[in-house]
Amino acid sequence: MPQYAALIYSRDVDWTQPEHADEMEGYGEFGQAAAAVLRGGNALYPTTTATTVRLPGGKGGDVVTTDGPYGETKDALTGFYILECDDLDQAVATAAQIPAAWTGGAVEVRPIIPMG
Repeated sequence: MPQYAALIYSRDVDWTQPEHADEMEGYGEFGQAAAAVLRGGNALYPTTTATTVRLPGGKGGDVVTTDGPYGETKDALTGFYILECDDLDQAVATAAQIPAAWTGGAVEVRPIIPMG
């Protein structure tokens, strides 16, 4: 059965803080409702904790790191789910139940390429 990444874009906050407990409860409810197709997922810490890695000289070259995210945007990648669904239609219908889809953010659905 195909798998899809549901990438959650929303405001860049620390979801571990108590002031976001009500919103996180919605994600817990989604997790229970979609348990049949969920294969993993987590929230991410804010982009201020990100480290971007590049090897400008190519593989085996010097590693260059930059504090912060790869891209600067209004909404940040704040979490993800791995969905195992019959098809894209089912994945989209499931993603539409993720709170970010209706609370000012967005959910990007992408097919996963199996590796190995």
